[in-house]
Amino acid sequence: MKLPIAVFTLVVALVSAPAVSAAETSATPEAAITGFYRWYVAELIANHNPMENRNELKRFATARLLKELGKMKKGPEGLNGDYFVDAQDFDNQWAKNITVSDVKVSGATATAEVLLKGKDMNRKLTVALAKEGTIWKVDKVTGRD
Repeated sequence: MKLPIAVFTLVVALVSAPAVSAAETSATPEAAITGFYRWYVAELIANHNPMENRNELKRFATARLLKELGKMKKGPEGLNGDYFVDAQDFDNQWAKNITVSDVKVSGATATAEVLLKGKDMNRKLTVALAKEGTIWKVDKVTGRD
């Protein structure tokens, strides 16, 4: 009798874990940015195109930004490089070296400075966020030189 109870408890814990994790990764602007870039760069490293994973992008980016990106892709100039890293290439070390600083929150919006530090390449970004419900999401990314 103890084995089925233990298995049930384990299954409940495993099923519940992703929901808690997802909520925690967007509870603060810092957590939202870090969670997003860890996922995004991991996708690039795995040779996947994170821009094609709409369901996952919806977890991290605002509906407004996704609509804007759709317009940019269809526009005459398209997207020149990767919007979220403001570059045409990436460094594998970025997933482990994400620094979020100078966070400013004003109601349901926030901005932060982000440094993606790599072995051969660093990217400095300004990331604007907006709250959708209770979740902080990326709303705009601007590269800084």
